[in-house]
Amino acid sequence: MPVRWRRRPELDTFSYLVSFTRVVQSGSFSAASERLRMAPSVVSKHVSKLEARLGVRLLNRSTRKLSLTEAGAAYYAHCLRILEAWEESKRVVTHLQAEPAGRLRVSALASFSNAALAPMLPAFFRRCPKVELEIVCSDRSVDLAEDGFDLALRVTDRPADHLVARKLADIRFQVCASPAYLERHGSPRTPADLTRHRCLAYPQTLAAGAWRFTLEGERGTTEAPVHSVFQANSVETLRALVIAGEGLALLPSYAIGEELRSGRMVLPMPAYRGLNEAALFAVYLPDRYGSPARRAFVDFLVARIGPTPPWDAPPPPP
Repeated sequence: MPVRWRRRPELDTFSYLVSFTRVVQSGSFSAASERLRMAPSVVSKHVSKLEARLGVRLLNRSTRKLSLTEAGAAYYAHCLRILEAWEESKRVVTHLQAEPAGRLRVSALASFSNAALAPMLPAFFRRCPKVELEIVCSDRSVDLAEDGFDLALRVTDRPADHLVARKLADIRFQVCASPAYLERHGSPRTPADLTRHRCLAYPQTLAAGAWRFTLEGERGTTEAPVHSVFQANSVETLRALVIAGEGLALLPSYAIGEELRSGRMVLPMPAYRGLNEAALFAVYLPDRYGSPARRAFVDFLVARIGPTPPWDAPPPPP
């Protein structure tokens, strides 16, 4: 015996609801039928079936005009909201399917942009050729609305509450040095050894003149007073001085990954991690639909960085 499929009542009810709403908006069954491209008799039948299903009269019918009953007026207001939500859902889907295109203005730390972001961009350009990307490097926390940014890449422990934030990676801070410096001054093995070394300090990592560490695999923290012979709020400046053999620095791993792989830098205390809890976030202002270009860029970064950021990949064996 063949299977007979039956329409679900909810589907019929939605069709009836649309017909009823168009009748009210058009002022007559004939005008609504033209709008819906249905016969007037079908539109009239839809409204009658809707009234039967609801158990209430929605329209007062006469030879001269139609008018809403009290129940019909209340129901019509709800129908408008339902259809508005339906139209909005279609707009959202259409927007999501749009090919990423247009200009995307992004704020990023100069150190992150130069060391980690730039190597990833060629792959993004191949994936989204219609996106015009503008990267503005700045160490200050820009105002996205006032400064006209679509997105910011920030290293922070807590993104602002009024922003949408998507975490991209944890940021590790580690003591780094050049082989030449360690050859001249010896290699520190524990935080206590740092008191005998020239330290180049990034102000954000200093807490009352000390660096704080946690030992991998153990709980608790260790504080090490450091003699900072030089301070700069520029990661790139400190990296250049470390490579030149001027001292040790506690720097984020994204800024030194390439130097570690090339051998220009080494980690004399690899088991100790600087206790500077921070992560890389993509932050942006909330909006109703979102920009396809922005969404494509953030999704690209999430996929490209992955669970283990490329800058944290271990250096190749010697």
